[in-house]
Amino acid sequence: MTTIDYAVEAGRARTLRQRVNLDQLDYRRELARLASLGCTQRQLSKVLGISQPSLSTALKTAQKVPAARAGFSGADPYEVCQRYSVGELTREQLIDELTRWEYATPATRERGYFDDLRFATPGSFDDVGQAFDDGLIDAEAYDTVLAAVAVEPR
Repeated sequence: MTTIDYAVEAGRARTLRQRVNLDQLDYRRELARLASLGCTQRQLSKVLGISQPSLSTALKTAQKVPAARAGFSGADPYEVCQRYSVGELTREQLIDELTRWEYATPATRERGYFDDLRFATPGSFDDVGQAFDDGLIDAEAYDTVLAAVAVEPR
């Protein structure tokens, strides 16, 4: 009987799932950009081949999507790691962007001693840790970024 390592077999599906997430972000950002140029919903819905009510809903969602940070490939470190995992960035670009990122500092939580263990701070180094946990980056990339960020005073 042959044993299949589904973690290995599911690698392509995992990559495609990240690709879908990124395509959705890019689509929403592009909708917001087109709307900011003055394109009417009627014009845009016709060009995209969707109903105007569907477009209206999509535009409301698009307004909530943060833009990619200037000089970076994403709005947060996790998105940068996603883009690397699907092949949009080289390893050098990944390391460069993650070491230049100005990470948010975790807010002080005063409700309970263990609160810091339960919540991640968006835009903080927690995003890089989550990307590692999700298999978007390897241990070597994580360690390289951690070493560079730990040395720099922030």
